[in-house]
Amino acid sequence: MKPNARKSNAGVVKSGTKNSKQPASDTKSAKSKSSESIIPQAKLLRLFQIIAVLKSGHWTIQQLAERFDTSPRTIYRYMNLLEAVDFLVEKDFENRYFIITSDDDPTQAVFSVEETRLMKKLIATGTNDNPLKNLLLKKLSLNSEIDSMPRLFLKQRIGKLVEEIAEAIRTKKQIVLTNYHSANSNDIRDRLVEPIHFGDNYQSVVALDTGDQVCKQFKLDRIASVVIATSGYQFEALHKKNQSDIFGMSGDSETRITLQLTLRAYLLLREEFPLAIPFITQIDDGYVFNGPVSSFEGPSRFVLGLIDEIAVVGPDSLRDFIDDKIRQRKS
Repeated sequence: MKPNARKSNAGVVKSGTKNSKQPASDTKSAKSKSSESIIPQAKLLRLFQIIAVLKSGHWTIQQLAERFDTSPRTIYRYMNLLEAVDFLVEKDFENRYFIITSDDDPTQAVFSVEETRLMKKLIATGTNDNPLKNLLLKKLSLNSEIDSMPRLFLKQRIGKLVEEIAEAIRTKKQIVLTNYHSANSNDIRDRLVEPIHFGDNYQSVVALDTGDQVCKQFKLDRIASVVIATSGYQFEALHKKNQSDIFGMSGDSETRITLQLTLRAYLLLREEFPLAIPFITQIDDGYVFNGPVSSFEGPSRFVLGLIDEIAVVGPDSLRDFIDDKIRQRKS
């Protein structure tokens, strides 16, 4: 908080026997430059103090402001910053804020990649003559870059697949999806397909499988590589531009389903299917997802993977579909 401006003779400085006036604006500028050199470090410390507090309990904005001796407006700015770097900041029915944690993300866990990246950014923008700056940046690199390397390699590989598939769509060429791992048939084999369009967030591609001449959705992370064939489209009349649903499945119609979720199921749903977030609401004893799906295949897989943590509220046809899946597994 900035101190209130006061009228005084503080700008008058004695030098020998002569008085020379220093403009008040220069004095303020000097003070500002001096304080700005420590703002990144102070902001960094305050930010991670807030993270620790929000992971350990529920706090109102006013309580946080009093806890950190600052204004509610400043606390709101920190909240916006946390959400901008993908922290799950939630609010309970008493307007108290908290950061969601679970057994997979304990409160005493080490800094995440996002936390470390933010810390490095704030330190890097600090004063250049701080003797600890380079040492801290080096330590943060050692602790975070190794963990993030698999993600970087995955993004680079997916990016290459997107470029190759986009070229095939542009030139209307067939492609071979090598060693594609199908979750439906649980086999790994090459697929000759005609790509039509990408799914949401470029995580999949809708393509015509030339084997059974049916349009399907293929997950990019299940493709080993893409080979562009010399032959062009052979079955373009059969192409259907079906948009995928929240769970990555495509179909001709939509059905609304309702699932009741535990905290763990809620966190996994957000992480694996971010398009589901607008359809989730918080209730007294957990969370509820109520949204449209094009096929029961996607939600049923999610439910079966967390059978003890998800209750199917409706419709009955989804419950019957899941019961059939369970019987098939037992037979």
